Amino acid sequence: MNLRKKYITYALSSPCPAMIPRSGEKGALVNCYTVAIDKDAEPHYLVREIQGDELTCSEWNGSKYEIERKIKLSSVNPKDFRISHYYGLSEVTYFGITDFIVGRIFFIEYIKIHGYRVLTAADQYIFNKKKLVTKQRIDLLRFLVSQALEGKKEFDVISLMTKLYTIKWVLHPDKDSQIQKVKLYLKSLVDTGELQMMNGNYVLTGHALRGIEEYEEQERKHIESVKIQRRMFWLTMVIALLTLVQAGLVKLPPIIDATEYISERE
Repeated sequence: MNLRKKYITYALSSPCPAMIPRSGEKGALVNCYTVAIDKDAEPHYLVREIQGDELTCSEWNGSKYEIERKIKLSSVNPKDFRISHYYGLSEVTYFGITDFIVGRIFFIEYIKIHGYRVLTAADQYIFNKKKLVTKQRIDLLRFLVSQALEGKKEFDVISLMTKLYTIKWVLHPDKDSQIQKVKLYLKSLVDTGELQMMNGNYVLTGHALRGIEEYEEQERKHIESVKIQRRMFWLTMVIALLTLVQAGLVKLPPIIDATEYISERE
C-alpha cells in the first residue's frame, strides 16, 4: 500500500493542465501526468489529489470528468489505475500500478523514446545537408497526374511539398525558397490551363494530359532531330575524307593480298 501511494503521489506531483499542448515548442516542453481509474476498460474517475488514504477525484459523466468524489485508495483495484505520462511530444501510458512502478524503475519506454529522438534528429540533420531539388515543370505535372490517378483530386502547396520531400522539409533551412519555387511552377501550370484554382486548392484539368503528350511529342522530335544531325555530321566527315583521298591529299594503306600469304604457308 505504501509503495502504491508513493508512486501515485509522484505522478500527481506533476499534474497535466486541462489543455495539453501536443505540437510545437510548447508541446516539446510538456512533462506531466494524468492519473485515472477505469472500470471494465471504461473511464470512471480522474484523480486530482491524494491525502492519506483518500483520493479526490472527478467522476466521468459520459462525456467528461465533472462530478467531484472522494474515495478510499484501499478500495481501488491496483489494476484499474491508468497513468499517462505526457513526455514532450511522446506519451507513455501505464495500465495498473505495477506497470507504472516497473516502468519508472527500468525506463524502457524512455530509452526507446530517446533512441527514436536521436535517430530522428540525425536523419533530419542529414536531410538538411541535402539540397531540395526542384522538379522541372513537366516533372511536377507528371507527379500531379500520378497522384490524381491514385485518387488525389485536389492539391495544396503544403501537402504537395510533403509528398515531394516528406514532412522533413518543414525543418529544412531552404524551405522558404523551395516553397516559393513550387508555387511559381503551380502558377505557371494555372496560367497555361493544366491546373485551376478551386477553393484555394489546385485541381487538374483535362489539359494536363494534353500538356504532357505535347511535351513528349516535342521531346521525341528533338531527339530525332539530334540523331539526324549526328548522322549528317558523320556523313559529312566521310564525304570530306573521300574527297581528300581522291585529291591525293590523304593516302590509304595498301590492301594486303591474303591469298599470297596463304600459298606461302602451304
